[in-house]
Amino acid sequence: MRKPNNLSNANWIKRTIDDKFQGDLYVAACGDDAGNGSILAPFATLARAQQAVRDLRETGERGHLRVCVQAGEYRISGLEFDARDSNTTWYANGEVILNGGMTLPSECFEPLTEEEKARLQPEARDAVMRIDLSGLGLSPVDWGRLYAVGACNTAAKYDGDTVGRSCELFFNQKRMTLARYPNGDEFLKIADVLDVGDVAEFPAQNYFTDWHKKRNHRGGTYILDRETNKRVASWRSHDDIWMFGYFFWDWADSSTPVKEFDTKVRIVKPEYVSIFGCRRDAEYYFYNVFDELDEPGEWYLDRRTGWLYIYPPDDMSTAAIDLSLNTRPIINAVDVDGMVLDGFSCKCTRADAIVISGTKNTVRNCIVSNVSGNAIVITGTNNLVTGCEISHTGCGGIRISGGEREKLTPGQNIADNNLIHDWSEVYKTYQPAVSLEGVENICSHNEMYNSPHAAVIYYGNDHIVEYNYIHDAVLHSHDAGAIYSGQDWAGRGSVIRYNCLAQIGGGDFHPQGLYWDDGLSGQTSYGNVFIDIARWAVQIGGGRDIRVQNNLILNSGDTAIAYDVRNRDGLLHDGWARAGVIDKNSSMWTRLYQMPFRSDIWAARYPDLARLKDDFSQPDDPEFPINPAHSVISGNVIMDKKGSIGRIADAVYHYATVDKNVIYHQEEDPGFVDADNGDYRFRPDADALKKIPFWEQIPFEKIGRYQRK
Repeated sequence: MRKPNNLSNANWIKRTIDDKFQGDLYVAACGDDAGNGSILAPFATLARAQQAVRDLRETGERGHLRVCVQAGEYRISGLEFDARDSNTTWYANGEVILNGGMTLPSECFEPLTEEEKARLQPEARDAVMRIDLSGLGLSPVDWGRLYAVGACNTAAKYDGDTVGRSCELFFNQKRMTLARYPNGDEFLKIADVLDVGDVAEFPAQNYFTDWHKKRNHRGGTYILDRETNKRVASWRSHDDIWMFGYFFWDWADSSTPVKEFDTKVRIVKPEYVSIFGCRRDAEYYFYNVFDELDEPGEWYLDRRTGWLYIYPPDDMSTAAIDLSLNTRPIINAVDVDGMVLDGFSCKCTRADAIVISGTKNTVRNCIVSNVSGNAIVITGTNNLVTGCEISHTGCGGIRISGGEREKLTPGQNIADNNLIHDWSEVYKTYQPAVSLEGVENICSHNEMYNSPHAAVIYYGNDHIVEYNYIHDAVLHSHDAGAIYSGQDWAGRGSVIRYNCLAQIGGGDFHPQGLYWDDGLSGQTSYGNVFIDIARWAVQIGGGRDIRVQNNLILNSGDTAIAYDVRNRDGLLHDGWARAGVIDKNSSMWTRLYQMPFRSDIWAARYPDLARLKDDFSQPDDPEFPINPAHSVISGNVIMDKKGSIGRIADAVYHYATVDKNVIYHQEEDPGFVDADNGDYRFRPDADALKKIPFWEQIPFEKIGRYQRK
């Protein structure tokens, strides 16, 4: 299918600030902190301007103050804001770069020694260059050690300096790769597993409940294939070599130092255990291997000597080579209200780039790239992130948390009209472009693309995900969704509407479009468009009180809608999900009881939830939460190669309503205006409208980013 031709057609235009903008205080790269901060005597640093703002507050100034930062690049070790900095706007007048790293002078790089060259492949020996970081005034304290990555790494379970974020290297704004084997996006496969180690779960759904009480778990023993074993044996040194992989599930990435190689018997022993164990054929690779510095774009740092090695992907003479050293956010604002950040470019920190907590704060028109953590983290109420471009983050994009679940107090934080792409480059799973937590936060009109895992993940109640254009996402996982939430009977009230999800999945990976996992209930999806979803457009994992209506589903790889009864099957038939529902101490029940779901506030908001019963002697009661009761799957238009609505369990038909859906074979025409050119609106005489006369046209023209006036 073609992508819709009228999405994201606004063109990305960054707001330009007038050179004559009048600020109360000014900062310029050519300024002087001994000046008075006027336009004729600007400060040289943002920190000095911040102090001037605080001085004005102490003299009684209560109005909104404006700080104009003139174009230039500013080295930032981390700006700390607090309540004293409230009610202030910081403007970028032109291109203002806040750089938390250090630019390495290209002229200071030199060729390798003959001994170093001998360790590399012939084609790399004269291409790789090196620089002495200690000669630039840096020490091991600055560059630090190498730390574990991956959403499911277990480094925190081990004593010592095991948790942190490693320094990174960027060449002309692109993240370089620590020398690895194999190269590129290729993976090795575990030949066999001799010992899974002290795991928390193995095999699947077999839990070692005391795992969380212990520390320093045994890592295990894996078997290398013969070709890889020969390669490992050829390396001159095995010091500080690491493994990264999806050691059991493709939604659980982690890394670990290699504790030991024994190439006589093809053994590799990881230092850190894989939480879910390890399986034969699991994907992994080795990295931080000097001997594998053999491809343009790779680098290596000898953390003992301070020599940094680079295989440049392009001409070095004019390249910008940035080493991220800062371990603090570029901007960290705590308990601030009414603060505005407008038009800044932030890069090169080993932390999250912008972190703000408080009320009515705004981050707009900012560019965030090349950071190890998330781009923007917002906590509080009535905050806004808008018009920003986010790319090449190690973790996610925008993380929003706000609202109080116990009282259902809304957060009303909004991520709107942002462009987010190429995120989750280091931590590969569960690092979404937009994350919502709490109550009633909003993700709207964003465009998100190019990521190995989810685009939007939300937890809590009453969130709204609307008018987003999500495409080319979840490129390296099966059991995942472009929009995802799960594991909560009480996490109700969220609405997914008027989004376009296209080309979800890639290569051999077949994920879902919208995924409500493991019993999540009380969700609504309407007016969405799903195009070329590799597996299922919508997957409902056993929940209840679900609404899926008025959606357009085109060309799912497997089938349109999957609705299973995993909670019911787990309790009644010893199914794989039994551990979450087996008794009132299991996880689903525990999460339910943590919420005051029978209080007056909750009962008024979710009457269906208040009627739930917990009598295990009546498991077939529609109000017993394991049953998929009161759901409605209706009024959807589906084009499917099998001519089927999907895989819907018999119990769903018994407890819920599945009707009035119109299903076409892939070659049929339901009455689109111009499907060949991506116009999926229905003509007035469309056959689909005759079969669903109550169909509400999807507002394609409103989906995606919009141009600011």
